[in-house]
Amino acid sequence: MRSKGRNSMQNKTGANSMADIIGGKKPAVEGEFLQFDKFSALVIDDMGAMRHALRSQLEWMGINSTKCAANAEEALRQLEIRQFDLILCDYNLNRASSGQHFLEFLRNEHKLSAMTIFVMVTAEAEYAYVANAAEFAPDDYILKPCPEKKLRARLERLFDRRNFLMPALIAMDAQNYAQVVSECDKLLALESNDRWQMAALRLKAEALHVLNDVENMLKTYQQALAMNDSVPWVKIGFARAQHMSGDLEAAEKSAREIIASHPSYVAAYELLAKIRLELHDEEGAHEMAARAAEILPTAKRFRTTAESAFLLGKLDDAKQFSESAIKLSTGSITEKPEDYLELAQIQTDLGDPLGAIHTLEKSARKYAERDEFGISKNAILAQAYFDSGDEAAAKRLLERSQRLITADNNTSAAMNRVGKAALKLGDDILGLKLMTQAVQSSGKERHRIARHVAKSMQDTGRHDQVDDVIDAGQRKILTLVDEAHKQMREAHFEQALVKVNEALAIHDENIEALLAAAQLHLLWLKREGMDEERDERAKQYLATLDKLVPHNEKVMAFYRFYNQL
Repeated sequence: MRSKGRNSMQNKTGANSMADIIGGKKPAVEGEFLQFDKFSALVIDDMGAMRHALRSQLEWMGINSTKCAANAEEALRQLEIRQFDLILCDYNLNRASSGQHFLEFLRNEHKLSAMTIFVMVTAEAEYAYVANAAEFAPDDYILKPCPEKKLRARLERLFDRRNFLMPALIAMDAQNYAQVVSECDKLLALESNDRWQMAALRLKAEALHVLNDVENMLKTYQQALAMNDSVPWVKIGFARAQHMSGDLEAAEKSAREIIASHPSYVAAYELLAKIRLELHDEEGAHEMAARAAEILPTAKRFRTTAESAFLLGKLDDAKQFSESAIKLSTGSITEKPEDYLELAQIQTDLGDPLGAIHTLEKSARKYAERDEFGISKNAILAQAYFDSGDEAAAKRLLERSQRLITADNNTSAAMNRVGKAALKLGDDILGLKLMTQAVQSSGKERHRIARHVAKSMQDTGRHDQVDDVIDAGQRKILTLVDEAHKQMREAHFEQALVKVNEALAIHDENIEALLAAAQLHLLWLKREGMDEERDERAKQYLATLDKLVPHNEKVMAFYRFYNQL
């Protein structure tokens, strides 16, 4: 939320003056509309002297509402209280989270307002490295030392751009992506918009991406390429649009061209990893993921690479990447208890049960034994104790992991780990049941979970049953959905409801089952008139679908159908 002070500042700005500036009729000078005393800033640096120096420079410009933070954790706490107009962040924070790690975290977790200007303060050597590698680039880089007048000039330019894009940025923060596109089109249609045309095109393309409007996304990036075909974000955006359109060959070619001209641009490697995986080239996908982690190491990239190595059976490499993820994230905002589960499972599969026991009972003891973590921890410990020869302890741990399972925490990953423990201890009925359940409840993660389930079954000697379990998991839901559709066609809505509820009982976020449930209730309302209970259920199913698959064409069609009832 923005402060009333800032809103009042915008309201006091002369409407005609602002229109003239945006239209290019007047220069964008501070005296016209950049009232620095209305802006707020957050300075992030681990060195107190540098925080003081940057704060003093901002105060010299008139920015008096300035907060300071010594590390990413303190900065995040500040951002949870309020948003800032400007963030000045040192690249080398001398903690687990660098400035670049922090920026990527904020963007990935959607914790940064579109109207916040993020500036990275860095040494020249760091700038040359990060600027060529990072996709999540800040709004600008400032090299140390930065004289006050130079800093002011850079900030004037950045706030000038923000003011030009303001209507679209407000819509972006409101998650009204169709409005973002509309506002960008208005800005692009202005007679004199050369200065910020690329910025408007980028914002428009990002909104089209969220809307899954691939056709117009391609056109927007083509327009940007015609203006400047050497900018990495334009080229990777175009490659992603090609990928979204299903043209994997063209997308791969574009990504490899980016690497040829920008060999350190990690986003191109990550897109290639995704494409290679879709083409069933798991080895190639792993190679690209590992290259991205090597160029710009983050805990997230190490996790991705550890998982791909694990699924390929490269357990020594998986252990190394997993340990790197833990080392890089411990004590930081990116730390996750899941990292210890992954490492312990790798250690168990490597034949190091004592190492796995130490990881979970010593290194990860700070995490509470509940929910998915508790289920998985006990399941992996059951495997490790069994391998170490203590079958009685293994049995107790398996039973404990089962007791922790509830309807709210029976995730696919947890079911796979418990199932693997059951199979290892010789309980085939329980193990295969849980493996099937893991696939059934996997939703959008079906392909990834199926790979984990297949590996678990192969590791426990059930090679010949892999296909049956993986196929059965989704097949049961699809069979029930098909039966529901048959009943719908005959207007047997009560019978269709029984089938839909059975499918949702297997997995309440399965997309096919939710689509069938929404369609059923819409048809029911149309056929038999308004009913408060059915109407409420229809809205709940649509809301769930909108959360799981935003802007899906079929869901949007259901909304239009509902509005016409």
